[in-house]
Amino acid sequence: MKLVSVDKLEPGMVVSENVYTLDDRLVITRGSILDDKDIERIRSFSLYNIFVDEERKTVEPKVERALENLSYSERLKTTEEFIRFKQHIEENAERLEESFRMLANDSMPLDVDKLTEPVYHLFVEAGGTAGVFDMLHNLRDNSDAVYMHSLNVSLISNTLATWMRLPDDMIHLATAAGLLHDIGKMLLPSEILNKKDRLTPYEQKVMNEHVVKGYELVRVKPIDDHIKNSILMHHEKRDGSGFPFHIKGEKIDEVASIVTVANVYDNLTSRRVYREAMCPFTVIAQFEEEGLQKYEPNAIMTFLSNIVNTFIANRVKLSNGKTGEIIFVNPEHLSRPVVKCGEEFIDLSKSRGLYIEAIV
Repeated sequence: MKLVSVDKLEPGMVVSENVYTLDDRLVITRGSILDDKDIERIRSFSLYNIFVDEERKTVEPKVERALENLSYSERLKTTEEFIRFKQHIEENAERLEESFRMLANDSMPLDVDKLTEPVYHLFVEAGGTAGVFDMLHNLRDNSDAVYMHSLNVSLISNTLATWMRLPDDMIHLATAAGLLHDIGKMLLPSEILNKKDRLTPYEQKVMNEHVVKGYELVRVKPIDDHIKNSILMHHEKRDGSGFPFHIKGEKIDEVASIVTVANVYDNLTSRRVYREAMCPFTVIAQFEEEGLQKYEPNAIMTFLSNIVNTFIANRVKLSNGKTGEIIFVNPEHLSRPVVKCGEEFIDLSKSRGLYIEAIV
């Protein structure tokens, strides 16, 4: 492994360590074989040097051309890091299911540190705050609405709390609260929890009871009140439109406010058995429109200003059928970045009739 100036990078070099921007965003993953596009992307972030392997990998021209045609997302899915992360998060989802069932049956003690330990391992495997969303954005074909969702929300809550520069103890509480926020669903009728179609109004009312049931399950447990409150309040909104108590403003727990943002984002951008996943930029636009009314200002603004940067260099499909790569985020219109389609640069903040339809 050696440190090489970005000005001396050449196609065929192999990246030996994940490359991050100065603000901790993943640029390219370890093991990637550089091509001209990768080198251009690295230089665009004003990086000075990166680590590469001493020896280059020999790549068949046919394979190299195939790699060049892959999108950033498609390349990521071929990496050892992504394959390992996917395997481990699925394994941990199975273990979490067993733990939740035992907790619901009161057959095991609630050890927050032990429960959250796998989340921190996943966080490291993903590459920290820079890599978590790269991983999660490419796992959106999973329809599990409880256990995988709980791990996702825990990872996102951890990342958001880190972006907010909260103390370590608060980051830990946000991580644990995100993991446990839906534990009350273990106490719901299985026919409602596992229903394949959209819930009826009555069934939705029963489903909404999971917050109270979850709180009652942990109410007397020796865990921090922020975690208990997050289980109870993660569906409350600052304008009083949430449930179960229609709590407003500052009365909502600060950790619960973080979990709320993470929960809504993951829920809407994940596929469910009764609907397809929403495009992240549709969710970002929704957050921009109603964020300050419904969510804690610091949490939602920090989330929005950081989440959009995780999509830089991703290939997207526009509503007019064109595809291109996101090359610049408009700070005043976060859901409407600049997209390069071939030789054309489309500023969506000025092309109001167009929008991002999907990440491809």
